[in-house]
Amino acid sequence: MTKPITGQYEYLHRSGVGLDYFTSRIDRLILQTSGRFILIIQESSRVANAAKSFINGQQIATNAPEIRREGTYTAQGNAISFRFDDGAVEDGQLAWNGEGMQFGPNFFNKVSDSTLLPSTHRMKKDMDDIAKGIKIAGTIGSMAIKAAKTIQDTIQTSQEPGSAQNHNASSPPASQTSQSVPASPSAQAAPSSPNTVAPRPPTQTHVAPQQTEREALFCDQCGARARPGKRFCNNCGAQLP
Repeated sequence: MTKPITGQYEYLHRSGVGLDYFTSRIDRLILQTSGRFILIIQESSRVANAAKSFINGQQIATNAPEIRREGTYTAQGNAISFRFDDGAVEDGQLAWNGEGMQFGPNFFNKVSDSTLLPSTHRMKKDMDDIAKGIKIAGTIGSMAIKAAKTIQDTIQTSQEPGSAQNHNASSPPASQTSQSVPASPSAQAAPSSPNTVAPRPPTQTHVAPQQTEREALFCDQCGARARPGKRFCNNCGAQLP
């Protein structure tokens, strides 16, 4: 191999949304010249950790939670073996060109030959992500402030006591509105034509009451009243006139 195996390696768990400093997880492996190694595993992204602390009602955390494990390593050819201080053992495979190694299920890319100074590649990438994140946060913040101000102005306007009175004063009463509306032409009385002949009142015909009964008869013998048309008295039997 043309490059020493000592230095810094990293594996990036990409989120797929960009801004890896905030949204992705980065595992780092440092191989020291003393034969020891340091493995730093990032448990969650900074955004996920901040959201978790906010949901739990805690102070919003801006750091990335990490697990640090140490041990010793031995390399023979392209094979490398890691023995952790807790007794665990893990085998790896170095790339033929020295650009990285297969460690467990992940391939760690070599980012620096230094074991002390941070990787310039990672520092530049993190600074770019931070600058973009600040710009995005500023844009979102200004939009949120404008939205909050608009909502506040709307609430204050609706709660002003004079707003309802001004509205009522500007609207005319219903009685005045109804009086000001002119009558339609069809509702006005049409003028009478001079050639129109007034109808005659109906003629009342007086009908004389019919005579319901004839002149009464009386018997000459006994004086009893007899029904008209009778020839003999019902009382004494005498002949009626």
